[in-house]
Amino acid sequence: MAMNIEKRLIEALKNVDVHGDVAPAHVHDPMTMLLRENAIQAHLMRWDDVRDRYVLTGTGRRRISARGRAPGTVLSFRKRDGAPNRKAAKADIKE
Repeated sequence: MAMNIEKRLIEALKNVDVHGDVAPAHVHDPMTMLLRENAIQAHLMRWDDVRDRYVLTGTGRRRISARGRAPGTVLSFRKRDGAPNRKAAKADIKE
């Protein structure tokens, strides 16, 4: 069920990017209102007074682009081939 909510949140954020809100203004569905509040509280979108609409924050854009990963996924990094090995720090402590 958590993945279903995450998918709905991602779709709602895409609507914010295109239309300025998670749903048209006349929609007062409780789930839509919940998605809007959750996105605002998580700093994924904010109200822009100049444009008179909601806009995505950088965090919201990253959430859309990272939708293929589950939240909290740990990514592993590989060493580049031919990268020089780092030398260990010397432990010469002079008093």
